[in-house]
Amino acid sequence: MRYAVYMEGQGAHWMGHILALPGCCVRGRSRAQVLQSLPRAVREHAAWLGGHGERSREVGVEVSIHVAEEVVGTGPFTPGDACALFSIERSPVTPGQIEDCIRLMSYSRSDLLALVAGLPDELLDWRESETEFSLRILLRHIGNAEEWYISRLFEPDQLPQEWAEDHSLPIFEFLDLERCGCVDCLRRLDERQRSEVFHPAHFTDHPEEEWTARKVLRRFVEHEREHTGQAREILAACSAGKRR
Repeated sequence: MRYAVYMEGQGAHWMGHILALPGCCVRGRSRAQVLQSLPRAVREHAAWLGGHGERSREVGVEVSIHVAEEVVGTGPFTPGDACALFSIERSPVTPGQIEDCIRLMSYSRSDLLALVAGLPDELLDWRESETEFSLRILLRHIGNAEEWYISRLFEPDQLPQEWAEDHSLPIFEFLDLERCGCVDCLRRLDERQRSEVFHPAHFTDHPEEEWTARKVLRRFVEHEREHTGQAREILAACSAGKRR
């Protein structure tokens, strides 16, 4: 299997995306490191789908990659960064493709909840240092990011009204409210929203950043899958700290 890679970054921050496999991406400190890691990420993506009952063509086959597009100077490396809009993401998205993404989002959410649901407050609030995320802070970030992604396609007054008071909800109610609102918004995207390139100026330091429905869908799956990995790291660090 040969896959197109879409690269973004600069200096010591690079990210490669396999857009044909939503949620399959790799970060690295160099372009070469990312490219070297991507074939393994493709196989891991196949295993992820298999874990949720889906068959994948990538199981047991040799994987090769080629760089289809590269954007220098962008990448989601710290909150608020501008991210690339790749050329292929300018094409309209269909309602069926939106449903495909929603299905993948349900997989990533079930993975996340399998790790953190039912944990006591002691673990949800543990962090290695004051500069690190706790699980509770991480979960809040995931929900807020999803709300923000949707706001790239809708004006603020078109967003779910219940989001205005979501900051006061317990963390798992908050996550559920955000996700339900996002799924509803994705399903009611009209033909214009599924096709247009947006330059939203609200809630951003980068009003020049370009967004499309395809880019929003990509970031939904990538973002939660990456932070589920971070949640595993937090739990591992917590366990190691207690053993010490």
